[in-house]
This record gives sequence, structure tokens and C-alpha cells, in this order.
Amino acid sequence: MVTEPPRTLLDLLQRTLPSSSAMEESLSAARLDLGLAEEGSLSPACVAYALLKRRTQPEEVSRLLSWREFEQLAAALLRAAGFVVKENLILTKPRAQIDAVAFGTSIILCVDCKHYRREPGPASLQKFATAQLRRSGLLRKKTDDPRPIASVILSVSEPEGSFVEGVAVVPVRTLRSFLTSLDSYTELFELR
Repeated sequence: MVTEPPRTLLDLLQRTLPSSSAMEESLSAARLDLGLAEEGSLSPACVAYALLKRRTQPEEVSRLLSWREFEQLAAALLRAAGFVVKENLILTKPRAQIDAVAFGTSIILCVDCKHYRREPGPASLQKFATAQLRRSGLLRKKTDDPRPIASVILSVSEPEGSFVEGVAVVPVRTLRSFLTSLDSYTELFELR
């Protein structure tokens, strides 16, 4: 018998858990991590985060999660970590779009959310990092805020975090721990 692939993130989560109580526990933990109200438990961002925390294949999650839902997940994680977040910031002259700008107490994060289904190769990561540094530089020119600006590429895929050209490449599953130890990475960033 051929099993039909899951059609929604919730279908996928149900298939990975042994019972409805296990699913409720998983969603509740994800909701708390994201700082969402009770009704947020079934949001695509919450269900996707629960799946990624369970180490479900990122490709499966990405297939069922829209790019906008992924950006909402990123923003929720940043807010839960204490950042003030501005989503989908459009800069003009020259035009540039930044998925999320997260204002912390001592640093600003310029975040590019990459919703690719397969892990990109080194050449692609290099290209993404260069583009993100450019956007961070444009943001620096447009703001009077004196806090340093650090560039981050947030991905659905799983390689453990790394830095490319001074840009942090962070899997969304590990974003909370990355933000908790952000001060220890300051020297690795190409700050703007």
C-alpha cells in the first residue's frame, strides 16, 4: 500500500507522533518557545517549529510551509528572544528588501530568510552572504541608530550554524540557542 504524502504541516506532525497527547505537548512547547498565545498553537509557524524541533526532514517541512509563514516563524522566534522586530522592510534609493530587522539591546540583526528546499552549496551561500552584507550596509546608511548591524541568513535546512563572509548562517531550529549566545559570536560578524 502506497501512503499518500502529507498535505499540511499538521498532517505531517500527526504522522510523526504516537498520540494526540504527544502532539498537544509538542505544539504547546513550540507555542511557548515562540511566545504565542494559546490560539497560536495551530498556526503554520508553530506547527513547522514543532516539526523542526523534532528533527523532521527540513525538506518535508519546507515543502508545506510558505515563504511568508517561514518569515513569520523567524519574526516570532526573534520577538520571543526579546528583540523588537520590523518585518519586510523596504529601503529605497537604491531599493532593497529586508525580511526582518531585529532590534536588540546592543545589536541590530538584519535577517534574510531562505526558504530553499535543498541545502545550498558554498557558491550559493557566498552569493547570499554578499547580498545580505549589501542590504545591511544600505540599512546602516538609512538609520541613525548607533548599534552595530549584524547580518544573518536564516534557513530551514539543517547544517549547523556557520559564518560566510562575516554573515551568520543559522538553521531556524537552532535560532533560539544562537540568540542566547549572540555575544560570543560578535567577533565573527562583519558588522556594519
